[in-house]
Amino acid sequence: MVDQEISVFDIYEYLPHTNCKNCGENNCMAFAQKLLEGSKTIGGCAPLREDIFENNRKKILELIK
Repeated sequence: MVDQEISVFDIYEYLPHTNCKNCGENNCMAFAQKLLEGSKTIGGCAPLREDIFENNRKKILELIK
C-alpha cells in the first residue's frame, strides 16, 4: 500500500466542528491545521476529550502519528 499524505481535511473530518475556540484557535479547521503541523496536541480540543468522541480521537491520533 502506498503512503498517502494526510490533509487538514482528513483531520477536520473527525473534529467536533463546534468552533468553540477553547483550543486557542478561531475554528476547528485552524485547529486541524495546527494538529497537522504538530504545533498543537489533540488534548487542546476540550469537546474531543468527551467520551462520545473517543473513536474520533483514536482516528485523529492514527492520522497524526
